[in-house]
Amino acid sequence: MTLPHSIALRSRVPAHADGATLLDYLLQRFPYHDRATWLGEIAGGRLLVGERAGRAEHVLRRGAVVTYLKEHREPIVDADIRVMHDDDAIVVAEKPAHLPMHADGPFVRNTFIHVLRTTLASPALQLVHRLDRETSGLCVVPRTRAARIALQDQFRTGTVQKTYVAVVHGRVERDFACEQPIGLAASSAIALRRTALPEAIEPRPACTRFEVLKRGEARTMLRCVPKTGRTHQIRVHLEAAGFPLLGDKLYGRSDADYLAFVASVKAGGDARDVPANQPDRHLLHASELCFDHPRTGRRLAFSSAPPAIFEAWLERS
Repeated sequence: MTLPHSIALRSRVPAHADGATLLDYLLQRFPYHDRATWLGEIAGGRLLVGERAGRAEHVLRRGAVVTYLKEHREPIVDADIRVMHDDDAIVVAEKPAHLPMHADGPFVRNTFIHVLRTTLASPALQLVHRLDRETSGLCVVPRTRAARIALQDQFRTGTVQKTYVAVVHGRVERDFACEQPIGLAASSAIALRRTALPEAIEPRPACTRFEVLKRGEARTMLRCVPKTGRTHQIRVHLEAAGFPLLGDKLYGRSDADYLAFVASVKAGGDARDVPANQPDRHLLHASELCFDHPRTGRRLAFSSAPPAIFEAWLERS
């Protein structure tokens, strides 16, 4: 169970609200709470006018700053980040699954970048690339502006080489490549869903090479080498090839399945609470990362073995 913390939400009183009471202002400006709830928040000392605790009958003046110290409870995450390399320009670390890269929706502090900044006491750390929340593996994080610019240029020009390991549904008999362009899925009700089918909206070139590492009875472990960097590229190309990623909650499944999952999480459910015949995450791991050091220019190569559950689910009947 995660403990709550406060998020400071600030609002400057506009001219038309000059003379309104704090309670009336809150009800008009922020109707997501009713009168009783706002009274409770005020009584709990969670509303400030300027630097002082507000009262419901407090008369507001134009330009005053109202601060709401909102109680926030974040979803549980795995924050066990392993730092593999740390110098004055970059940090290379392994991100566990079930940890978002950055603040998004209910995630504010329980994120890869926030945990890393806190652990290393380095508030200047910035992201230059991202992994999906359920994808584990290697990330490079610059410490300085110069390093960030240099790494962004490498990602843009393709100097960075990334390799992933995946466990997929079905027996893949031979290595293959997928070169189908990727765009938004026109027939889907889910805004973030991409597709490599002809229906794709504004498709962009994409190429991924897949190599067979090991076969189970009904699943295959693949080495995945993306040559381009489209959103969800590996997952989309695996779906298009007929070998969807094991544990994927979006690709290889219907809109209804994904929307039901989202609704459950929004209602307070645990994203890891899945049927026993499914892994609690999609089985995709960023296993290799190669790039030029942004300060020295020396070529660096890092590797990370996928978690043991990849092998376990490959062999599971």
